[in-house]
Amino acid sequence: MANYLTIDVGGTNIKYAVMDENAEIADKGEIPTPYEGLEVFIDTIVSLYEKYADQDIKAVAMSAPGKIDSSCGYFYTSGALKYVSGVNLAERLAERIPVPFAAENDAKAAALAELWMGSMHGITNGAVIVLGTGIGGALIFDGKLYRGSTFAAGEFSVISSRLDKPYSTQCNWAGQNGVGSLVKAYAERIDADPKELNGRILFSKANEGDEMALDAIRYYCIGLATGIISLQSIIDVQRVSIGGGISRQPILLDILREVIAELNAPYEGQMPYTIPDIQPCSFGNDANMIGALYHYLYEMN
Repeated sequence: MANYLTIDVGGTNIKYAVMDENAEIADKGEIPTPYEGLEVFIDTIVSLYEKYADQDIKAVAMSAPGKIDSSCGYFYTSGALKYVSGVNLAERLAERIPVPFAAENDAKAAALAELWMGSMHGITNGAVIVLGTGIGGALIFDGKLYRGSTFAAGEFSVISSRLDKPYSTQCNWAGQNGVGSLVKAYAERIDADPKELNGRILFSKANEGDEMALDAIRYYCIGLATGIISLQSIIDVQRVSIGGGISRQPILLDILREVIAELNAPYEGQMPYTIPDIQPCSFGNDANMIGALYHYLYEMN
């Protein structure tokens, strides 16, 4: 059975795994993401390949932040890894690695994993919303990932949350519904320092019935629900899948569904949109690597 090296480049760590064509993992690990520059980054990827070269690796499949031409491995932007911007990483790695290389945006890779064998399997039109520091996203139209005219479709973070004001990064969806804003909302309610809290503490309290924690989640979900309803009026999808670490908390999706229903109730039958099915994404930390493998196997070949 063929083996593939899959790599998920994050702002803090690089996760990697050896998978077969069914995304079964034979080995996995993670290392710190280098910030010294492009050459050190390339050396890091080469070293991961060399670690498994004796296992008959057929290709290297990567997910990474940024606007990426996934047909050729060119990075227009690269998020926090600015040294990769303007670089055709596939060409650079071809000088050092004797197997094919493919790259896909991280949120789009997560959506491909869902499309392949997760919550989007069998769905014709859908949207994936990944909750993290910002709001990653991807769109599925006609059973395929929609990348947009310049590979930027699904960049939900930059949607304005205040249409009555000029655009500002202080008033966009990432600012309102990044995970940090949820922790901040809870800190304000209990008069605590947000630096002393995190999502784990918040959801532990919420699951114990803490009213302040539950109120913070509800406040967070009002913004999230409003954004989803606004998106739905444009894209009209069957399902919205919620990803990111906090999506594994059932109480978050329960409250989100309740809030969407409550916000829509006064206008039932008056609005042209249909409330989409809301589901959690199926994969956790391996999602981006699974999607990167799908991209190589089914979109590059």
